[in-house]
Amino acid sequence: MSELPPNLSTPYAGPMPGRVQRLTRMNRWLTGATLLLLGAAGLAGSWGWRAREEARAALASSLGAHGLRLAVEAQGMLAGLRHGGDERALLELLAAYRIHAAPEVEGALLAPVLATQRLLKLIPAGERVATLAFSPDGQRIVSGADDGTLRLWDAASGRPSGMPLAGHEGVVTSAAFSPDGSRIVSGSDDATLRLWDAATGKPLGAPLRGHRAGVRGVAFSPDGRRIVSAAWDKTLRLWDAVTGTPVGAPLAGHRNWVESVAFSPDGRRMVSGSYDGTLRLWDAATGQPVGAPFAGHENWVTCVAFSPDGRRIVSASHDGTLRLWDVATGQAIGAPLTGHGNWVERVAFSPDGRRLVSGGSDGTLRLWDAGSGEAVGVALGGHQGGVSGVAFSPDGLRIASAGRDGTLRLWDAAAEAAVGAPLARQEGWVESVAFSPDGRTIVSGSNDTTLRLWDASTGRAIGAPLAGHGNWVESVAFSPDGRTIVSGSWDGTLRLWDAGTGRALGAPLAGHGNWVEGVAFSPDGRRIVSAGDDKTLRLWDAASGAALGAPLVGHREGVRSVAFSPDGRRIVSGSRDGTLRLWDAASGALLGAPLAGHRGGVRGVAFSPDGRTIVSGSRDGTLRLWDGVSGRVLGAPLAGHESVVESVAFSPDGRHIVSGSRDGTLRLWDSATGQALGEPLAGHEHWVASVAFSPDGRRIVSGGADRTLRLWPAPGAWADELCARLTRNMSRSEWRAWVAPGIPYAIQCPGLPVAADAPAAGRAGR
Repeated sequence: MSELPPNLSTPYAGPMPGRVQRLTRMNRWLTGATLLLLGAAGLAGSWGWRAREEARAALASSLGAHGLRLAVEAQGMLAGLRHGGDERALLELLAAYRIHAAPEVEGALLAPVLATQRLLKLIPAGERVATLAFSPDGQRIVSGADDGTLRLWDAASGRPSGMPLAGHEGVVTSAAFSPDGSRIVSGSDDATLRLWDAATGKPLGAPLRGHRAGVRGVAFSPDGRRIVSAAWDKTLRLWDAVTGTPVGAPLAGHRNWVESVAFSPDGRRMVSGSYDGTLRLWDAATGQPVGAPFAGHENWVTCVAFSPDGRRIVSASHDGTLRLWDVATGQAIGAPLTGHGNWVERVAFSPDGRRLVSGGSDGTLRLWDAGSGEAVGVALGGHQGGVSGVAFSPDGLRIASAGRDGTLRLWDAAAEAAVGAPLARQEGWVESVAFSPDGRTIVSGSNDTTLRLWDASTGRAIGAPLAGHGNWVESVAFSPDGRTIVSGSWDGTLRLWDAGTGRALGAPLAGHGNWVEGVAFSPDGRRIVSAGDDKTLRLWDAASGAALGAPLVGHREGVRSVAFSPDGRRIVSGSRDGTLRLWDAASGALLGAPLAGHRGGVRGVAFSPDGRTIVSGSRDGTLRLWDGVSGRVLGAPLAGHESVVESVAFSPDGRHIVSGSRDGTLRLWDSATGQALGEPLAGHEHWVASVAFSPDGRRIVSGGADRTLRLWPAPGAWADELCARLTRNMSRSEWRAWVAPGIPYAIQCPGLPVAADAPAAGRAGR
């Protein structure tokens, strides 16, 4: 054995009192030091853990406070009660949601989703925008601003294309693309016109000079060879579109400023609108007036446009009206079109000539039926200032507007594009709805005794109605594989259907002694449970349709609704006796006592996706939450509806609940807190009988006694809906100024660029 140091390793070989005492003292010292170090380390670890927890709590508290503040600020901006504008409001609201997704903040997303339901893009232009126009292919927009520049924008993304087109020394009041899209002409308060290369943005030649006052309107002839301009010197001028030289003398005839001008579609006529309150027709070849002025407005004419067929003209006026005119006779067609709350600034025909869009100093756009003169839908609001430009896209599907609030906005031109507009209409009341597992198809059941299949994207009916029941179809459900549909009817039967062909599968499933009110497939698709007004539940083999065992008895009145737990082991039922009951899905045995708490019959029940919670809706107008295992009631009733709650459903992630009521509305709820999210979803003209989430949790379908199905954005899509209207994220300097310097930056809209600090800093200070 090798020799070890004597003070540490040499074995004890005899009495060595001094050494023993020294070793004993050393061991005691080492033990004490070790304990002290361990204690200190433990104490330090405890202090560190406590410090980290306190820091986390402080950050959470700070995020919560700033999130709520941002949500309140954003709501004030959207309501016009605070400065900042819609873009900043949406960015702040989304920032609040990203840092603190509390129910109050999440619910605040819904109002702007609904308020901007027709808005496709909100484009910050930086300056007050005085005019805009679509390119002939609809891919770009040109705008002119108060700072004397023009900008090109991508019409799909809303992002700027290239640098500003600079050259004018005054407000750019008007702009137009050439018919081939290669050039742009602009008119300015500096009394000049300018031509630009639409691809490069470079000016083409020198300014076109000839007017003695500001140019207010410009237009290319349909063949692209001429330009006409209107100016505050009371004249129009024609120009060679290639050389930029004037063609002939000024066209004189108006007694006041000329504000707007347009070529007829065939290029043979021009129309002008003036502050003298009249319109004038001109021969485009000779420059001579055609006929007498069109008189009828009581104030300035601000805008004129030909219909696509050239037979009519529309005019907008500071008298708050639009007027339609017969080109051949010069006579007004019908009464003035009224609806704007103030001056009408701009107007345009749709490409098919069937509709008009107008923009007013009241900040709204309005759509009109060009044949009847009737308003179409509701006003499109959002601009915080007058609307200075409107245009239909060449395909007629979009509308662009320019505002004195420094924004461009793109809108869905379809009147039926509103959130909650009818997706489809059925012959009778829609009693029940369900999504297919892939989310592509919706099935509905109606009191006209049929089921219908609908394309969830287009809203179109798929095939003929599914006929076979002898009374109302009260409930429907898809099998988990999406291949089969089960329906329950007031004729006392269930029926199975092939979801692909709509063909009935076998004979009706008979056994209930009265109406069948609710149906559901088990999660494995092998069984079906039904709820009957005969106070019973029944289980069925989904393949053969055979009844499984005896009826499940326990309720004192008719059973209105039924659902399997996600694991398939339990069933919950809701009854007109005001209670819910839990059942063992294998044996049919009751589990515990009735779940009592509602003051009226239970109309709808649903399990959460994890099976830990049940939600119920009742005739007492409330929802209640229950422990999915014990049946214990969770918290207070969820109140907000003004009538019977007919239907309830959990979102696929379990975070949200939707309810449909006889008050005609749907409501969204936070499932953890029971707090209502935002305002009710209104649109049905009668009670809402059934609601369901799509499998991806982004949509809700509702069916009602107004014979319609309607689609709504679900909470899982609200943030994305708002992001789709924006073109950017906050810059980091805006984040520091608007959110807080000490809160880490969070992307508000994934996929959108983060704005650069330099230009954004200027906006942050406004």
